[in-house]
Amino acid sequence: MKNKNLKIASLVFCFFSGMFFLAFASVPLYNLFCKVTGYGGTPKLVELPSTYISDKTIKVRFNADVSKKLKLYFQPIERQIITKLGKSNTVDYEIVNNTKKDILITSTYNITPQKAGLYFNKLDCFCYEEKKVLAGEKVILPVTFFISPEISNDPNTKELRSVTLSYTFFSVNNLNVSNLN
Repeated sequence: MKNKNLKIASLVFCFFSGMFFLAFASVPLYNLFCKVTGYGGTPKLVELPSTYISDKTIKVRFNADVSKKLKLYFQPIERQIITKLGKSNTVDYEIVNNTKKDILITSTYNITPQKAGLYFNKLDCFCYEEKKVLAGEKVILPVTFFISPEISNDPNTKELRSVTLSYTFFSVNNLNVSNLN
């Protein structure tokens, strides 16, 4: 009887330990899944530009948001472009720290409509990187991307004429980071 109780206690402990681990691991694993697959409007990060440029075009809109607690000016330099599918593009975002303190920030991004995320490929971006912005500093942040020509062959996306790339900046912490380098 004692061995049976010990076995049940061990199984219960393993079950709850596994659930505890999954609770903390699920967010990073889901983010990794989204980055790799483009699921949920998350663009894929790629290293090489497209080898084929289509004659078909698409409008790409750019959006910028900032967490309510941050006193930042953050906007795309261009609000939208029209580009050929497969063509690499670089657009710039401008950020200005309007406070008297250095801040440490990071950004998240997404593509809308979500079904376009599978075909939105970033070659270079500032997403998910911690960025120190000095008090009063103005920084230009480039993003290089292309939209895969396959978007026009997919029955779920071939009707799309525009997509929106959206960034949101958040404070990494509320500490004064003037001593960090």
